[in-house]
Amino acid sequence: MRIRWEESKRQLLVRKRKIDFAELDDLLCLPYIEDQRSDYPEQYRIIGFTGGRIATFIVEYREDDLGEFLWVVTAWKSTKREREAYEKNTR
Repeated sequence: MRIRWEESKRQLLVRKRKIDFAELDDLLCLPYIEDQRSDYPEQYRIIGFTGGRIATFIVEYREDDLGEFLWVVTAWKSTKREREAYEKNTR
């Protein structure tokens, strides 16, 4: 699936949180968990292993003329609770 984001936000989070939106592509190749984060806007939380750590991404499923793609809203190093959920659900 295609993955897109706002470049200025990606650069900001690379500097501040040391996480790159581009890492989501690698994360999706390994076991991960996904749940719905909010109804409006409809956003999903994806937790998985990438860049030597467990990370959390907030995404929206969107469509354009080429079809569906993932829009990355934000990302961070997973919290203890998120890491525990990932480990419990990917065993």
